[in-house]
Amino acid sequence: MELLRVGICGAGNVGGAVIKLIKESSDLLLQQGGVSVELIQVGARKGRAVVPYEDLDVTTDLMEVANNPNVDVFVELIGGTELALELIKTAICNGKHVVTANKALLATHGNTIFELAREKKVQVGFEASVAGGTPVIKALREGLVANKIEWFAGILNGTSNYILSEMSNENTEFSVALNKAQELGLAEADPTLDIDGTDAAQKASILAALAFHIPFDSSKVDYGGIDTVDLEDLKYAEELGYSIKHIAYGSLLGEKVSISAYPTLVSHDTLLSQVGQEMNAVEIFAQGIGSTVYYGPGAGPEPTASAVIADLVDVAKGSWHGSSIGLSKNTAGSENLKHMSRYLRMKANNEPGAIANISSVFAKNNISIEALIQHESKPKSDEELGSVPVVILSGPITDNVAEELRMSIENMTEVSGSVKQFRIHTKTD
Repeated sequence: MELLRVGICGAGNVGGAVIKLIKESSDLLLQQGGVSVELIQVGARKGRAVVPYEDLDVTTDLMEVANNPNVDVFVELIGGTELALELIKTAICNGKHVVTANKALLATHGNTIFELAREKKVQVGFEASVAGGTPVIKALREGLVANKIEWFAGILNGTSNYILSEMSNENTEFSVALNKAQELGLAEADPTLDIDGTDAAQKASILAALAFHIPFDSSKVDYGGIDTVDLEDLKYAEELGYSIKHIAYGSLLGEKVSISAYPTLVSHDTLLSQVGQEMNAVEIFAQGIGSTVYYGPGAGPEPTASAVIADLVDVAKGSWHGSSIGLSKNTAGSENLKHMSRYLRMKANNEPGAIANISSVFAKNNISIEALIQHESKPKSDEELGSVPVVILSGPITDNVAEELRMSIENMTEVSGSVKQFRIHTKTD
């Protein structure tokens, strides 16, 4: 039996769930994990008022926990970056292992943390930082350790997925779906980090560091939000056999890694297209095994607490033997070098030859057209009179070629307004 003495900083929703799980599931942890977990101290800025266990040592001085000589593992659950970083650095310098659920911290300061951890020969667990209770990090560092990862594609933000699911299933506008998400507690009062793609981008950078052995660097992620998706796009996608999901994507070509997070058309014959509401899922494609999919709750106190406890058990058993993060020759950039098909929606002049001229742009650039939809025009305003909506699915092209194609079409006299473009993820990508 392994004895693990734990100190926790943060007693909010997640921290409270972790404390409860440790206090009330000790027998289960011993039975299933072979680990006896003893909670030594809790750091909570609001003190004992938020920790309903009289037998626990509670302090408002968070640094006291990081310096406690009786603590073997320091668990950081306060969120934010600067204070969290100082606490973790202090704990590591004191020879303590660390477990964190802080994706923003790892995305911005992960390299510093891991370099210090390697120097001090301690472990850092962060399963809860991506996809909540879905063990995708464990899959990358253990289950797929014998396989070279070629790409991953994941729904990593439950809020965005819920909104897109509501828009598609209930035929509601973006603002209505967002309000419902907020009412259910699935979105913050300020949902910016979720809907603009920042949250998914940070998580994508963490997955990429593990999958491709590159440094943590969220600045290398190209991303956009779901506020560019409207009901018209969802309807066209459905007609063509796709759903629209916010997909975090990472791929390796040679020694070049591309990382992104954008609204993406996902073919109905993929498992990702079936992931609804606030759930998360990650598809990983690796040499020798092909595609594997990991599905589960991506947020919430209980799923996140479950992932934190799993890391504690791993630390106790010494199974987090360090990391290969940042140790490869691979380099990351925001440009997606992988060829992917594209969805383009535009308003074309309702006149003879307009569609033929638009199609010629594809031919001149040696780009195939996989599908084309032209519906009868139903103008909503005077500005839309004389134009028809057109949707074209291109053959596989890179990001640079896709952007050049979009601009070329947008500059045509036969096209009015802007051209909307999304990537397409299919079963064979």
